[in-house]
Amino acid sequence: MSKPSFVFRWLAAVLYPALLLGGCALASVLLQYGLGEAVTGALTLLVVVVVLSLLEHFMPYTSAWRPNRRTVRIDLTHSLVSAAVASPLVRITGVVFAAWLGGKLSGLLGSTLWPSTWPLVLQVALGVVVADLGVYCAHRWMHATSVGWRVHAVHHSPARLYAVAGGRSHPLNAILTLTSEAVPVVLLGITPEAYMLLLIFKAVNGMLQHSNIAMTPGPLSYVIATSDVHRFHHSTDLRESNSNFGNATMIWDHVFGTFYLPHRRPAASVGISDADVPESYLAHLLTPFTLERYGRVGLPMRSQADVPPL
Repeated sequence: MSKPSFVFRWLAAVLYPALLLGGCALASVLLQYGLGEAVTGALTLLVVVVVLSLLEHFMPYTSAWRPNRRTVRIDLTHSLVSAAVASPLVRITGVVFAAWLGGKLSGLLGSTLWPSTWPLVLQVALGVVVADLGVYCAHRWMHATSVGWRVHAVHHSPARLYAVAGGRSHPLNAILTLTSEAVPVVLLGITPEAYMLLLIFKAVNGMLQHSNIAMTPGPLSYVIATSDVHRFHHSTDLRESNSNFGNATMIWDHVFGTFYLPHRRPAASVGISDADVPESYLAHLLTPFTLERYGRVGLPMRSQADVPPL
């Protein structure tokens, strides 16, 4: 096999940060043009999906991960349900309650806890770190408990990773994840623009980290939850998958000792080693209640393996 050209190696090294920052920059520009949150989010993610799909075709990480139409259809359905049902539900419940409680807290203290005078980029960076602590705790709980794993198993069911695979999530999983990331920052009084860009950052990074693109983020993987670290999290090897719980950053994995990035290429073998979850959207909806039917080794072994509680 011939060595990759200098241009290819350079492109692979800069692609991850360029696409992540480019998606956020596009959203920021669209917001400045007054398109509104919904339109801005939809247009930004559409552009990112198209770009990632083209890159997956021309410079794939592995040809084994090319999805078929049925898989894409299922994962798009998951993404649409999360956007149309889970996200609005979280906004009218958890976000509203957190905003009310944050307002009460600010009234008692005489000011908001959020540094709204900071430059927007610093506010977004702070928001990502704070929101990811909530997601880290929820994510680790889902791996460490039988109930949590039943809710989370669908996300680990694909045997192929590609950009849209990140949207595969049971509605209960989506609600838990969205709530755990939103409540901490809204409670602190995050500004609307910073919150919108925070959501865009996490959504774009979610597609990037699941993408089937030959990228080499390098040192960035020690800070951001890139494809390099997230592929190990989707490994069929429990010693690898029970690590790297950060959704957007690796900061909390470093703090709690769950960061894992060996000096080797992640294997192409991803999914669940002890269960065959059917490739059906209806089966995915029922999985929290029927997972034991698909087990080969048994749910208790999977849910308790090597994941110490917080």
